[in-house]
Amino acid sequence: MTMSVLTSAAREGARLAAVTAPDVSLVTARVNEVCGSAGLTVKGVTVTAPDSDDPTRRLSVTVETDFTVLLGRLLGTFNGTIPLRATSVMRHESV
Repeated sequence: MTMSVLTSAAREGARLAAVTAPDVSLVTARVNEVCGSAGLTVKGVTVTAPDSDDPTRRLSVTVETDFTVLLGRLLGTFNGTIPLRATSVMRHESV
């Protein structure tokens, strides 16, 4: 469930970035809104603007969080937290 939410948040952030400059503060707010609705705390949001030399004008949004393993006794060595990351890449819709 956590990876699904992270993937959705990265996609929503990339959609917003694709139609803005990209506006990092708006993208970060949207990512936090999507993750917050599922009770996730975002550890980091990275917005990479399109490279001016890239004819496809690709941008990316990466969202990071930590997944806390609650079943430490059953999973043994997997006790603690696991860092998770999802990235979405889209074409910037600049004119």
